[in-house]
Amino acid sequence: MSPLEQVLAAAKSIATSGKTPSLALIKTKLGNSVPMPILIQGLQQYKSMSQDLIDQLPEIHVTQEKAKPKGEYSEIAELKKELMQLKAAYKEMNERLTFLEENHKVEK
Repeated sequence: MSPLEQVLAAAKSIATSGKTPSLALIKTKLGNSVPMPILIQGLQQYKSMSQDLIDQLPEIHVTQEKAKPKGEYSEIAELKKELMQLKAAYKEMNERLTFLEENHKVEK
């Protein structure tokens, strides 16, 4: 399927779901794989098509937007774990600094 055909199919899919096809919706549906001039050309072509021609277009059912990579969830978990470790280290350092400051005042 050519990029232009992908744009037309995405526009049909969006229209079938009850929304008006727009550049933003089509770009969201297809991701960044299609250049903007092709998106514009495809949307203009879709808007000028008769309903019979639109009915003949294939539909895109699965969007790339919903298909998240498996590694994304593990990356988020890893970042949360690292954040917790940093918070714990910050708390320990803050307690040590407070302790040192209090002892330094006593020695003077």
